[in-house]
Amino acid sequence: MTVSRRTRRDGAGSRRGASVPEAVVALLVGLLVVHLALRTVEQMRSAQARLAKRTDALVALRVGRYVVRSELRVGLRGRDWVLSDDSLSLRAFRGTATVCPMRPAPDELLVRYRGTRSPDPAKDSLLLLTARGGAEVRALAGMGAPAGSCAAAGAGALAQWRLDREPAADVVLARLFERGSYHLAGSALRYERGLSGRQPLTPEVWSHPSTTWTLSAERLGVRLVPRDADAGAGWSGFLAWASRP
Repeated sequence: MTVSRRTRRDGAGSRRGASVPEAVVALLVGLLVVHLALRTVEQMRSAQARLAKRTDALVALRVGRYVVRSELRVGLRGRDWVLSDDSLSLRAFRGTATVCPMRPAPDELLVRYRGTRSPDPAKDSLLLLTARGGAEVRALAGMGAPAGSCAAAGAGALAQWRLDREPAADVVLARLFERGSYHLAGSALRYERGLSGRQPLTPEVWSHPSTTWTLSAERLGVRLVPRDADAGAGWSGFLAWASRP
């Protein structure tokens, strides 16, 4: 009976002695798990940061390429756009109007207009094209309710425009535009109109001065170089013909 109690006491002591290394092993395993978890979180954050940089670069590329191409494809170098250093100055066309035969007043036009936005006399001008192939520019001085009907063919809302001075008698088409400029400055594509300053259109992801316009006798292009290697490779491409092919 005495032997049995001693055996039980010895067994209990063995179990108590084994708890110390078990605790050490458990602690080490726990520390390893915490370390691996922290490494995983760090790697996920790094991957997320790289993905964000890559996404910003793709957005900047697509916006820059699409916006500038769409502006330049309807204009002519020298007449509608000019490149000077980092500035691309242009007539930014916002709509087209068919001129009706009826003229409410010598300095007014009755038109059918359609465009990307409504006309604004505070900032818009008109490139007027005549039946003889001529062109002249007038400021849009005001608008009013249309007086009369229009027999001109074509879709668009009927409108009456007042100009800053009398246009040619045979005007058949009016192209609405605002004057602005695009800039590759401050690591982004920026647009400036009037006194508004250079407003960013894209995230600030490009390297300066590696990012630049490229102009030859035949074409205008652009070279876009991300300032961070994680954002991906650079891109060079065509924007517009400098002279009609």
